Amino acid sequence: MKMEEVDQAVNGVENINIDEDDHEKNYRPPDIDADVRDMERRKRVEAMMASRIFKEELERIVEHHSRDGGTIFSSQNLSDIFGSGSRMKTGAIIPINDIKGPESLFYIKGEKMLRCKLAALYRLVDLHGWTQSIYNHITVRINQDQEHFLINPFGLLYHEVTASSLVKVDMQGNIVDPGSSNFSVNVAGFMLHSAIHQARPDVKCVIHMHLPSVVAVSAMKCGLLPLSQEACIIGPVSYHPFEGILVDAGERVRIAENMGPKNKVMLLRNHGFVACGETIEEAWVLAYHTVLACEAQMKMLPIGIDNLITISEEAIQRTAEAVRAGVASKGESADIQATSISQSVDESDHSLRDESGAQKSGKREKKWRVGEMEFEAYMRMLDNAGYRTGYMYRQPVVKNEVPRQKLDIEVPPSVSSFGYQIEGEEAYRDL
Repeated sequence: MKMEEVDQAVNGVENINIDEDDHEKNYRPPDIDADVRDMERRKRVEAMMASRIFKEELERIVEHHSRDGGTIFSSQNLSDIFGSGSRMKTGAIIPINDIKGPESLFYIKGEKMLRCKLAALYRLVDLHGWTQSIYNHITVRINQDQEHFLINPFGLLYHEVTASSLVKVDMQGNIVDPGSSNFSVNVAGFMLHSAIHQARPDVKCVIHMHLPSVVAVSAMKCGLLPLSQEACIIGPVSYHPFEGILVDAGERVRIAENMGPKNKVMLLRNHGFVACGETIEEAWVLAYHTVLACEAQMKMLPIGIDNLITISEEAIQRTAEAVRAGVASKGESADIQATSISQSVDESDHSLRDESGAQKSGKREKKWRVGEMEFEAYMRMLDNAGYRTGYMYRQPVVKNEVPRQKLDIEVPPSVSSFGYQIEGEEAYRDL
């Protein structure tokens, strides 16, 4: 009897302790509860990192990528592994949109969005590995009236550029708004951009970069040849000879003359290239295809220029017309030469949709301009990686549910409308 009493007493104490633990969990303050969960999460992570199986698996992945000639430290792999951008060595990601609510009142209409877009473009160039330390620039015209431009502070790496750190300058490179950083502007670097902005009012964004493949193509006497679809997308290319570091104001005139009134891509001989656009999105997609076209040409050169097949003038013209029409930017067809068919199908489909409820209101869907769909996809990539772009999305990823048509009479579901075929046929037929 004594042992039974002891067991009952022990069980009673255990029940009391369990009740007290449940009581503490139920009435624990939210901040303490969050700290406890965080500690438990850290313990699980530490246990996983200390696991021998995890270390062996990680070593196997590194060895596999090294053997195949690739690299595990690519943008996509690190985004998948660490849930962030491709720069593990830089630590935490610097947010692109660092403009607080009240601070946006100091900017003119639309300037905050331009700052976020331009800062995001610097990050895209950095993630693609197209940077050259603190050099090169990307500029955006804010408005036509005051002729003010946004440019990166000279001294920041591209992954450090944020919306608030961008410097606002005038056509002569004089600082109008120094931004949030302590760095100034490279006036000599801005001379190239100011020459194009001044000569081409239609150009809003100018991208200037030095890439080995582009420099190699610019140094060839033949220049960029129509050997790929990307070479056709960028359209006619201008050329400007290398005259040394741009410090002579007289060279600005020659740059404007060589750029021409319509071309949007110019190869700087032995130097790099310039891509221009009426929007940030167009300048980006032209720069992207310029790099791809030059890389493709450099890979073809070992075969010999005489053994290469160039694209015909007719195909180049059709491609240029499709790009100008904005069809190529919709992503509705992988083949640019088939975009004329896609356009006719789109127009007929749009006329059919005029009968739907979405079109009865008289609103027509706005078409994508060149580069907008691609740029928005990259903004989703950055936001998913934690860069906080501040981008205003035009097309949501999740499809909106189509509203069901409402009927005056709803027919209730039934097992069968022909009950006599299930059981008792003769009995049902007599009814």
